Amino acid sequence: MALFERRNIEAKRSSPLPSDYLAMVTEVFATNFDEGIKKLTKLTKEKVHFDASGAIYPEEIILCVTLLQEKKLNASTVYASVDFDPKASSPTIQELLPLCVDAIGAVFQPLLTSKDPDTYDQLVSPSLSALDNIPFEWTKLQVENKRVYVKMNKANPLLENMADDWLKKHDPKLKDMEDEEEEQMKDLFITGPKKGSGSLH
Repeated sequence: MALFERRNIEAKRSSPLPSDYLAMVTEVFATNFDEGIKKLTKLTKEKVHFDASGAIYPEEIILCVTLLQEKKLNASTVYASVDFDPKASSPTIQELLPLCVDAIGAVFQPLLTSKDPDTYDQLVSPSLSALDNIPFEWTKLQVENKRVYVKMNKANPLLENMADDWLKKHDPKLKDMEDEEEEQMKDLFITGPKKGSGSLH
């Protein structure tokens, strides 16, 4: 299980978000920021794309969307964190995750729709420090009257996922355990197309 930037660092146990849900999130960002991706691809002369990951912890849901370059380790990752009580009937995971998607979109939006070429240069550089209004620490946003916390850095969660994959190949019990957890999580989700899933609010 990859480790994510988290507000509540005490809880260790988590379940990954289902892969089909994450694929849908990735597609939403690719569709909504298509023009920005084209500019970055032209600038870097290599494929630039989004990747989504995330996990559910006992008190918190983490969703992260990463902007990746095909041939480089450089990445720009935005995390969204929201409080979650699995014992409460409301709000549900399905209600909270779209808020995380919108919060992450709010961070990427001014960067990937900018008219300033320097913004795109900074997005694919090793540091984000030259960019303005970047939430380098957990920053509270209000999304539909709910608190969502966002943070951005140059971490590349895919590298951790690669390490996880290596462990799974060499430890079948770990793979079986994670597969079982993912199946359990799928029961909590409706991952097909639904109103509002094709665009960021």
